Amino acid sequence: MCSRSVQLWLALVASACLVDLDDRCGDNQRYDADNANCVCDGDFELQGNECVPCAENEVGSPSGCACAEGFARATPEAACEPLAGLGQDCSDDGECGDERYPHCQIEADAEVGYCTASDCSSADDCPSDYGCNTRQAPSYCERPPEGLGRACESSDECEATAPYCETVVAKSCVVNDCAPDPSRCHGDWVCCDIALLTQSLCIPPSELEAGACPAGGTLVPREEP
Repeated sequence: MCSRSVQLWLALVASACLVDLDDRCGDNQRYDADNANCVCDGDFELQGNECVPCAENEVGSPSGCACAEGFARATPEAACEPLAGLGQDCSDDGECGDERYPHCQIEADAEVGYCTASDCSSADDCPSDYGCNTRQAPSYCERPPEGLGRACESSDECEATAPYCETVVAKSCVVNDCAPDPSRCHGDWVCCDIALLTQSLCIPPSELEAGACPAGGTLVPREEP
């Protein structure tokens, strides 16, 4: 009789210790057979004893929630923000998410830079209106002045950075008065002194005619540094 009671007691203990292998972990967890423990589901991370959802623009990783592809944090505690694309503000290359424009160009005395392409050899390697600046290493696609190319009928409609409305051909805002200082022209854009317009204008190199300025203008070379 005693033996039968012991067997019954052992059976009760064994049944109490059985684990449902399909539900051995807590909420938002799964069993990691390789490490024989419970881990958080894909887009959750462990905080204390609970798996909590990752924040917006985050995905789960072995070390917790991380920024999703195309996003980054400005500081370790900051939210994940979209990586910058062409012309957008940046502080280093790591913030430039578009693989076509992975370089953060920070100009002298500027607090922030902008995302662009590097290692260009001519304007053909750059997006529209960007000029290839080969005077620095690495060379890079220099962004145009604000307002360049804006359609206009008078200079009153132009920005100070591209202040002259060329109404004869382009009918758009351009950089003028570059003859005294051809470095006013960005990238590999050139300065042409055009007597017909009584103006010197910055134009893209593609508008030169066999190396000469259009409309009988005179090419004003940059001074070598």
